Amino acid sequence: MGIFYVYFSQVSTDVTWRIVGTFSDAATADEWWRAVSRAQLPGANANLLADIKRINPQFYNHNAAVFNVLNFFSDARVNTISESFRGRAFLTLQNDRGARGVDIIPDQGVTDLISGDWFYIRSSVDPTSYWFYDSGRSRVVVSTTRRTMFRVVAKNVPDRTVMIRSDTVALFAWPQSRPIYIDSQGNLIGGGSSDWTFDFEDFGTGRFVDSDSGIVYGNIADNAPKKPGWELVN
Repeated sequence: MGIFYVYFSQVSTDVTWRIVGTFSDAATADEWWRAVSRAQLPGANANLLADIKRINPQFYNHNAAVFNVLNFFSDARVNTISESFRGRAFLTLQNDRGARGVDIIPDQGVTDLISGDWFYIRSSVDPTSYWFYDSGRSRVVVSTTRRTMFRVVAKNVPDRTVMIRSDTVALFAWPQSRPIYIDSQGNLIGGGSSDWTFDFEDFGTGRFVDSDSGIVYGNIADNAPKKPGWELVN
């Protein structure tokens, strides 16, 4: 997915400070939310960003009387957070309600990537191909006729947190929340402990490969062709 848009609504009124955020992609928007929601600002600014709330992936509230999100890149009090997003996001003020006009952003159908939720895992290049846990073989395979829900849990953040690319995650298969791990050849198999983890971004970067034996997790050489990735849907 390319450019990603979100609305910011002024929490106390729908008349003013209506803002559209433009991010380089949906993952960057989630990383922005992680940085804002876990901000540890010093002294009197400790709760400066606390009134920014994520309603869903494309809709946020902000309280301009406390911190106007339009000033995210210009307010020196949040420079330690904002600098890492400069060049990857920008914010645009919309007309007040009396002016009537407002940009209509597209519904981009993005999945809300909440740690602990259940997802189908689908090919990012072939939407008919899904991960399926074959209980008879105790391994994860790719199928165009069957699919299994998998629970994805980030181990480095509290439950129900929006997951981002750098998170360390574990995988569990429906219906018994069976832990998924890898054997000595990298095949994804079920029934082990929940100790095996990987980076959340590995879903999209080609680390998981469809093979004759099933899904295999492996290393990627720096000069190797990029393999198709996978995406979470529900």
